[in-house]
Amino acid sequence: GPKPNLLDINQVNPPMRLEVSQPILDFADMAKLRNIDQATKGKFKSATLDITYPVLWGREGVEAKLASLCAEAVDAIKGGHNILIISDRGVSATQVAVPALLALSAIHQHLVTAGLRTTAGLVVETGTAREVHHFAVLAGYGAEAVHPYLAMET
Repeated sequence: GPKPNLLDINQVNPPMRLEVSQPILDFADMAKLRNIDQATKGKFKSATLDITYPVLWGREGVEAKLASLCAEAVDAIKGGHNILIISDRGVSATQVAVPALLALSAIHQHLVTAGLRTTAGLVVETGTAREVHHFAVLAGYGAEAVHPYLAMET
């Protein structure tokens, strides 16, 4: 969720923030995140950003998808969402995913540039994270939590 402004000494009601005891989320945690607006009466709202694009787009698809992801992230935040789930679950025979780290980095940097990064938390739902190093790098690039669904399914 959003982060409070530590330099604003006049901030009476800092934004609410969710904290997790560890950054790896299981299936139950993800289900809770997807429906968090009901449990918190709208104080937290999650939006899922699909990082897949059609195979037919070819190499140019990565750049086009990154641009649209950045725009989607800004639109979601302006629409009141404060948890963004960056997901590659849509991978199929006709849909290929932008690498999760690349998508996360692009969204994170775009939100920083737009001055919106502290207004939303970033959660990565990916099948590519399998090792401790993968989780550490995702966290270093701005993810507050990671759901490695493929590693948990196997």
